[in-house]
Amino acid sequence: MGTPMDRSRSIFEEPPDGLGEEELYFGTFAVGLGAMDRIEVARAFAEAGDRLLDVARDRRESWEAAYPVLFCYRHALELNLKAVIPGEVKRNHKLDKLWTSLCPHIKGRYKAADIRWLRTRVLEFHRLDPTATAFRYHDSQPNGDPDLWVDFDNLKRMVQAIFGALERIRMRLF
Repeated sequence: MGTPMDRSRSIFEEPPDGLGEEELYFGTFAVGLGAMDRIEVARAFAEAGDRLLDVARDRRESWEAAYPVLFCYRHALELNLKAVIPGEVKRNHKLDKLWTSLCPHIKGRYKAADIRWLRTRVLEFHRLDPTATAFRYHDSQPNGDPDLWVDFDNLKRMVQAIFGALERIRMRLF
């Protein structure tokens, strides 16, 4: 099960000698992560949500994964919206405000029904978690009916469709 833990070793340290020469090293450059652009970070959170969801399904432990999965997807949605809005985006976690900023750039370029569908899905997340805290802390509660059900298979299909739509918008706008 790997080497024993060395309690004196730092978490963040200089890269090991021979990095890239062998497959023994598993890690990343912590400071270099800042070099990722918005869409790469958005994709990383979406992928993390997918992986967590898949593990939860395999282990049949959906309740334990619910907050991390929903946080990853909600954050990925926020970052996707920020990546697709042309120009500088104010620091803002509110999905409704981000949607409002995006609307003028897509109105008339896409079918009205497709825009309505995307808006409805974005605002579903916003209504449940308007301040991006509902799935981050134990004492924050999602808004709405406490008995709302999230079918994980449907969630995954929906967020993939949402992220795909936003990616197509991003490719046309830039």
